[in-house]
Amino acid sequence: MARGRSAYKPVCPFCDSPVDRPKKVEPRRLGDFDCGACECGAVYVHDATGHNLGAAWVEALGFACNDDWDLAWSLTPGEDYQDAFLENYDIESNLIQPTGRSQDDRAVRAGLVFIRMSKDIREVTHEGVKEKMELLSESRSSAEERDKTYFERRSRRYSKQQVKDLVQDVEIEKLRSMALEDSLVLRKIQRLLYSTDETLMWRAITALGAVAGALATERPSLIGDLTRRLLLASSDSAATNWGSIETIGEIIRAQPKIYGSFMRHILGFINDPPSCPAVLWAIGRVGELHPQVVRASEFFALFALLKNQEPKIRGLAVWAFGRMRAKEALKAIQEMADDAEELRFFDGQSIRSTTISELAAEAIGRIEHRPAI
Repeated sequence: MARGRSAYKPVCPFCDSPVDRPKKVEPRRLGDFDCGACECGAVYVHDATGHNLGAAWVEALGFACNDDWDLAWSLTPGEDYQDAFLENYDIESNLIQPTGRSQDDRAVRAGLVFIRMSKDIREVTHEGVKEKMELLSESRSSAEERDKTYFERRSRRYSKQQVKDLVQDVEIEKLRSMALEDSLVLRKIQRLLYSTDETLMWRAITALGAVAGALATERPSLIGDLTRRLLLASSDSAATNWGSIETIGEIIRAQPKIYGSFMRHILGFINDPPSCPAVLWAIGRVGELHPQVVRASEFFALFALLKNQEPKIRGLAVWAFGRMRAKEALKAIQEMADDAEELRFFDGQSIRSTTISELAAEAIGRIEHRPAI
């Protein structure tokens, strides 16, 4: 909305609430900028000259992350935080001067750089940011006590390397305990979905699903937000190869009563060729433990995939029906006993190279010789 040429009070670009004049925050850092925080969780930094926006932006990012630079440099703009800039800000009057001149004809070139973290990151960092602002009006003894509380809280933060090591070692219970203390552990596991190490990527998928499932009753809002973000990422054709669909499947596998309804969303990607292998993998993993969850969706539409021209899709379809002991697919799978096409996939334990005929034999054994659930 246009504000004309008259001076006006600055407002937060994210919630439109008035913001206070920035203040000096101790300890001083980097460019010695004044800072402020909005009630909506956004932080802002004052660039007095208007020429140090890069440094002010870095200062704002660090301030918003509660000085956790390991976290700050791991975040993705637009996904993990939003930023904005207000120009022509006069700190003396705490007014925006649209003309670039104050009422006493001073040049006004300063600006305010705003950053607001996404909801799950603010949950971790906002309290520390709030404490820093409160330190400005407290006595030294009170400030020292708050500093002690702050560093105790920081002692419960976990680094990317700590998380990575536990994912590699498949230490699910330790990761669950860490995530209860530091909700950003989930984010750090999620980052590993982009690993170029294929084994690490698959371990991250299974770990993220298991840890999220374990936290679903204790932190329902956090896990609900994670699942919706993964589903949104799955809708992006550039993201479907990075484990989003498979991870949703693992969350369903861990908590079918809570997240079983997401299975129909996964099945919505079955006709997208790049996504189809991920969908079949998720079906096999969920169907192994909870076949009724798969059957409650468009189960019979999957049978056509047993005749798909792509060997990996045919093979994963055989594997998925075998994992869930689907008697309805037995005859079609028996007809694939001589299909010698090869494929490579993660079977839940390790990456294996096999043939469709070998998977068919395994599936037939499971369906014929073990009771259906």
